[in-house]
Amino acid sequence: MRSAEMRSIQRKFTTENYRDGETLACKGVDAPFMGIVRSGMLREDRPTPQGRTHLLALTFANEALAPQGCVRAKCTLTAVGETEVMTCDQRTFEELASAIPRLQLNLLHLIQDQLAQAQDWQLLLGRKTASERVASMLVSFHQRHGRPDEMHLPMSRADLGQLTGLTLETVSRQMRALEKAGLIAMPLPTRVRVLDAAALHELTGDAPARVAA
Repeated sequence: MRSAEMRSIQRKFTTENYRDGETLACKGVDAPFMGIVRSGMLREDRPTPQGRTHLLALTFANEALAPQGCVRAKCTLTAVGETEVMTCDQRTFEELASAIPRLQLNLLHLIQDQLAQAQDWQLLLGRKTASERVASMLVSFHQRHGRPDEMHLPMSRADLGQLTGLTLETVSRQMRALEKAGLIAMPLPTRVRVLDAAALHELTGDAPARVAA
């Protein structure tokens, strides 16, 4: 996208900063049509029939979200750490899309990517073993973070268990096993270093099987 188009988008979008634990407006006239996480992270929680909440998804920096979809699912978007989000309402987006037609194509790609991610996650929950689920989760997070030397995952093992459909004890056990095998390191409970990305990917169950020589 040309720099002039990017400047036009930045002028039309509203930039807002949220503190850790602060909730984004997702209802009524203040609900944005779509947004882009510039820094930090957002968590999407859905209420359960028991009156609790269930962690449904995470949105990392440089990823887009459509909060109106969150409204339909009755979810809540909450900042994880200091988070900066660019948002716009539907009318503003339609004006931008009229001036920059490729934005409509970008929105279509966003929806397709979200559907693909949902399908992949359903596969993870439905067919994979506990070790494959945790490895898949870490590979996904590492890629979406931009493959950094060290990932910051400021969430509990119970939260990670909700994402993978496992108990917190199972998640902790699998994480320790990966650390013992030398694939990851955890200098802090919320800090993860991927030491061997290729070997970790092999444990996801998605990597092609090696052919014996």
